[in-house]
Amino acid sequence: MRDVVIGFYSGVLRKLLDAGAIALSDSVLIVCAGPHDEQVVRDLGFQDYTLTNLDPRAASNHQDAENLSYDDGSFDIVMVHAGLHHCFSPHRALLEMYRVARKCVVAFESRDSLLLRCAVKLGATVDYELDSVADGRGGVAETGIPNFIYRWTEREIIKTISSYDPTRPPSARFFYDLRLPIQRLATSGNAVLVAVARLIEPTSRIFAALFPKQCNEFAFTITKAGALHPWIK
Repeated sequence: MRDVVIGFYSGVLRKLLDAGAIALSDSVLIVCAGPHDEQVVRDLGFQDYTLTNLDPRAASNHQDAENLSYDDGSFDIVMVHAGLHHCFSPHRALLEMYRVARKCVVAFESRDSLLLRCAVKLGATVDYELDSVADGRGGVAETGIPNFIYRWTEREIIKTISSYDPTRPPSARFFYDLRLPIQRLATSGNAVLVAVARLIEPTSRIFAALFPKQCNEFAFTITKAGALHPWIK
């Protein structure tokens, strides 16, 4: 049974590697990082990577994603996985990532959609991540206050980068998948739940292929390349 979270994470990076958008020799900065991030980049074969977080238990390098101490273009790739929604300003953190990236930014977050908003209304998911807080830590910027789960759209990403870097049109690529509690059902030990998981998994793949913008797993890359606008000299 596939692990949608880690599988989607590593799967997107493999696609970028295959397309030549990134390379295993690139220097990588990961903000809001933890053990899962290290597992993914190490298993893929990256050698030069730096993990940062506000929480010293998650990563040994202390950095605030909204105010990185690195110079412009310090790393080839700057990545985040499910971390922007833990910032006071997810947009500011994204722009800091863009600033210190030399080649591209890679981000994994939730996508805002009609289906997800309906799920919140029905109580199937939440807007505030209450379970992100433990021992007075976690939540928004490690304050111990449950964070709002900020969800993105493609147009919002384009507008944010266009405002910050008006010299060229943003070069962005988007990826989608559907995250359902398939693994939890499959490992429950309950024969009925295992059968349900086996039924749901292929259905979820079909749904993701037919309705990608209604999926809750969302990733995007922003490449710092392309021609300048004609009015820029």
